Amino acid sequence: MRKDKLPILTLTLLAASLVAASILFGWLIASGYHAFLFPTALLVAILAWKLVNVYRRIVTNLDFIFNAVRNNDFSFRFVDNPLRTEHAVINYSLNKIKEVLDETKVKAAEKEKYFETVIECANIGILILLENGTVKQYNSKAMSLLGVPMLSHAERLRQVSPELADTLLAIAPMEQKSVCFATETGDVNLLFNCSAMLHEGHKLRVVSIENIDRELDTQEGLAWDKLTRILTHEIMNSLAPVTSISNTLLHKMDNSEVLQQGLETIHSTSDRLMQFVDSFRSVTRIPPPKKAPFYLLEFLNEVCTLIAHGNAKLNIAVDPADTMIYADRGQLQQVIVNLVKNAVEACMQHEGEQWIELRSHIAPDERVHIEVSNSSGGAIPADVAANIFTPFFTTKRDGSGIGLAVSKQIIRLHGGSLTLLHNNDERVTFLIVIE
Repeated sequence: MRKDKLPILTLTLLAASLVAASILFGWLIASGYHAFLFPTALLVAILAWKLVNVYRRIVTNLDFIFNAVRNNDFSFRFVDNPLRTEHAVINYSLNKIKEVLDETKVKAAEKEKYFETVIECANIGILILLENGTVKQYNSKAMSLLGVPMLSHAERLRQVSPELADTLLAIAPMEQKSVCFATETGDVNLLFNCSAMLHEGHKLRVVSIENIDRELDTQEGLAWDKLTRILTHEIMNSLAPVTSISNTLLHKMDNSEVLQQGLETIHSTSDRLMQFVDSFRSVTRIPPPKKAPFYLLEFLNEVCTLIAHGNAKLNIAVDPADTMIYADRGQLQQVIVNLVKNAVEACMQHEGEQWIELRSHIAPDERVHIEVSNSSGGAIPADVAANIFTPFFTTKRDGSGIGLAVSKQIIRLHGGSLTLLHNNDERVTFLIVIE
């Protein structure tokens, strides 16, 4: 006989015996066989006591099970050996209940682990908050975007940015908000989307977090690309016949000095406009990068030997020293050369000890950060700093204004970013972030 049938059979026999003994006791009273009444009554009492005892034992053990489950304690097990306890039958049944609870707990843990893995693998930050701002769950992407190692309450973000904390506390389901705040690596633009859900009687807000800096850079680049292509097309169409005709007339008409001077003016102006158009093209017609792996330290040392840095001290530090990046070597060299040349020119404008520093490290998101810094006799003026990446904006007498714009476009094509990280009287730093 199967062991799991024993409890039911035993209880059935006990109940049937009690019923039979009760019927016998009634029959003895009706038949007048009073001599057997006492032993029959004693048997009925014993059987009834056993049933009551079984009931009490079941209730006590069930209460114990419920308390253990409520406290998340599944380490208990009842003795179900008949040689060691008279309640073996009951305990066996309770142990079967525990086994079912154990299986349910394992399945629930596996399901929870599954959803945690899904959340962790998401390419966006995810925060799950109670209505009061308490954080129930998050993934590592969210912590990376928010710039904190862990988070228990949205209020703790106030030390990072008051606006960031206020946004997370106030954002409502079906609402979208953006926040810009300053970090050690520059300004960060985050986009928040909120949804609602009900779990275990609690109203939860599920907030997704995305860094829209790259999207903003992409849209800015596309806008400039479209603008320059239109301008290039229109200017070239207008200048081509003017340049051609003026050049022809200059070589055929020698008898009029006034006409000669006018044509020369038209020709030189057209030529300058043609050069301007070529500058436009250099901003938008950057070829896709041909990426290959190479060691960053060796690359920076090689690039810096190409640039005269005068009396400024040049320092290169790469951590770790064997950092390898995957990029277009020629295009990245163009960016570093441009930044270092700008740093050299800035140093030459001020007296005293000057230095230029190139530093690199790997961020927690495994992207490479390259900083190009120089000592400064003063910060870049705010109105200039706001436009330094704008094509054709320059404060130099002979500058074209496309160096930083082209550099930013190159890094964007690499899937990274180029920003002005530090701008103060002691230091000016440009930050390259590259995949």
